[in-house]
Amino acid sequence: MIAKYKVPSSTVYRTSSKDKWKDQRNAFRDKLRKEIDLQKTEELQGKLFKSDEISAEIAHEIFAKIKELLKKETQITPNGLASVSSSALTAQKLIKNTSPTLPNSLSNQSTFLDALKILDEIADLKRSLA
Repeated sequence: MIAKYKVPSSTVYRTSSKDKWKDQRNAFRDKLRKEIDLQKTEELQGKLFKSDEISAEIAHEIFAKIKELLKKETQITPNGLASVSSSALTAQKLIKNTSPTLPNSLSNQSTFLDALKILDEIADLKRSLA
């Protein structure tokens, strides 16, 4: 600045000290950092929400496929039963992990009841195979 405008350095230092240029620069930098952090946080929350939605959809599809399989199959092997049970449990955990803030919502209760029905059907099939 001194060389660019050919101003005496003492004048620049005196003016910068009097007008607190350094404090203004620091305040601007801090404000800019906060705005950037807020924007990044909002973008990340949006991505995480979308990821949770996709995970929940996948879990619901797993439950639907399991339900369809149990309705079609008259006999399931023990290995098949274990696989279906494991898939149902994994899907239930996935739904639970993607929506921890809404434990009492009607949708989650419905999903949970569907999972219980599927597990009851599995238990009935297991009893009939034994």
